[in-house]
Amino acid sequence: MSHTDSHFNLRLPEGLKAKLTAAARENNRSTTAEAIARLEETFARQDIVEAKATRDALMVELSAVLQAGLSAAEDLDEVQSALQEAQKILDAKLAAPRPSEENEPRQ
Repeated sequence: MSHTDSHFNLRLPEGLKAKLTAAARENNRSTTAEAIARLEETFARQDIVEAKATRDALMVELSAVLQAGLSAAEDLDEVQSALQEAQKILDAKLAAPRPSEENEPRQ
């Protein structure tokens, strides 16, 4: 660490300080380096949890959008089918023989 790093006093309960010192020895680190590593790990885990929560919320939103899209597609299919049926009826009416104007009664 450079001399420009901010320093502060941190008071720890004796039991926690002993655990931190022992862990530092096991990991071949200074007590400060061990504390920093453990804090960074804690914050990294928190970031992962927050990212997962964000991902889950986005998945719920995406699911709703997809469901709405599927519903709209089904509605569109129904409209398209109705239009096709209407076109068939119109085609049949247009293909039907029309009475000639001569056979129509005059007024």
